[in-house]
Amino acid sequence: MQALEDAKAAGVDTVINIGDDAGDNQPGLDLAERMPGLRTTIGRHPHSAGEPIGADERRELRRLASHRSVVAVGEIGLDYHFTDYHRTPAKTQAQVFRQMLGLAQEVGKPVVLHTRDAFPDLLAILDEFPGVEGVFHCFSGNSAFAAEALARGFYLSFAGTVTYPTAHGVIGAASIIPLDHMLVETDSPFLPPQSRRGQPNAPRYLVETVERIAALRGTTTAEIAQRTRQNTIELFRLNHAG
Repeated sequence: MQALEDAKAAGVDTVINIGDDAGDNQPGLDLAERMPGLRTTIGRHPHSAGEPIGADERRELRRLASHRSVVAVGEIGLDYHFTDYHRTPAKTQAQVFRQMLGLAQEVGKPVVLHTRDAFPDLLAILDEFPGVEGVFHCFSGNSAFAAEALARGFYLSFAGTVTYPTAHGVIGAASIIPLDHMLVETDSPFLPPQSRRGQPNAPRYLVETVERIAALRGTTTAEIAQRTRQNTIELFRLNHAG
């Protein structure tokens, strides 16, 4: 609750919680139902894609995805940036990703995409599901990948990484993409802006990302805030989420 109050004081009046797997999909929905100004998503993150989705889980996911407080299906996608903690085979990730894209098609809601070191494969799978819309969350690619995503009608969401001096690809993309397909986010508690490195991120720090993008594009913070706010409302249909 405090995080939402702090966010509102900073000008962020709606926060979207992200569901990653069965462990937090229902709790996220319960939270969104209790707290004004909070919406949520339901997903199966590629780090949780070790097993295909069975019939019972599919029914449960559809029930959750149909709820009025659930504004998208995600996080879903592909992650080939394997670590000692996340070594889910690419084949299994792709199977679960396709299952979740099919769910999004069925319930008519946008997707929140996660991708690391997997842009070509992810784009190829997206092409199997025409009509699905959504956003590349915490965009980490360069201008070339941005062009591929935009050509498919997707939004790109920029996080605190755009404030990092060495994030050249992300900075380049944020500097040139059309504002009508740009979103901003925190990915909190991860990826705090440069001035907060080493601290947990929080929704109220979104302002620093907006300020950085405005500086990159030679425009005002107010314009970036207004355009990305409107894009968020339109993509996630926040005026109709109940």
